[in-house]
Amino acid sequence: MTDHDRLGWARTLMVAGWCFLSSYIGIIAIELRRAAAISTSSFEDGVWGQRVEIISFVSLPQNISMLAVAALCVAIARIVMAPVHPDDRPGDRWLVRLGRTVGGVAIIVIGLALLGIGGIPFRYADPLADLGALVGRASGIAVAAAALRLVRPNQIEG
Repeated sequence: MTDHDRLGWARTLMVAGWCFLSSYIGIIAIELRRAAAISTSSFEDGVWGQRVEIISFVSLPQNISMLAVAALCVAIARIVMAPVHPDDRPGDRWLVRLGRTVGGVAIIVIGLALLGIGGIPFRYADPLADLGALVGRASGIAVAAAALRLVRPNQIEG
């Protein structure tokens, strides 16, 4: 594979990563809109408890998978571009920005998941529902941590 081919693949992966990140940001916007529309609550902890529950849906594995795919695009693009001399990487700064954005969103999602986990004891009377909510958000934290790790490869200890 030539350097030209490598840069083409890296550019394609970068564009795909931005698309997946945009998709995930759309999911966040949808959940924020849903939370803002809540005016009365059937939850024990009131309107804000229900809003936290809705917003923490962004950390569920089926939702955060878009962020994980964006992180994979960043990691694979970096691997593909590694043999190319740094002076010959014209689009590298956009890949760096994508990696930083994915990492930042992953950190925010971890915080939202922890907030959702903190509200679980106040919401449910059913232990199985508590367990399902806890496992779902913990799984989302694991996916967000994996995405964060994929976009921060230089932090490996030797």
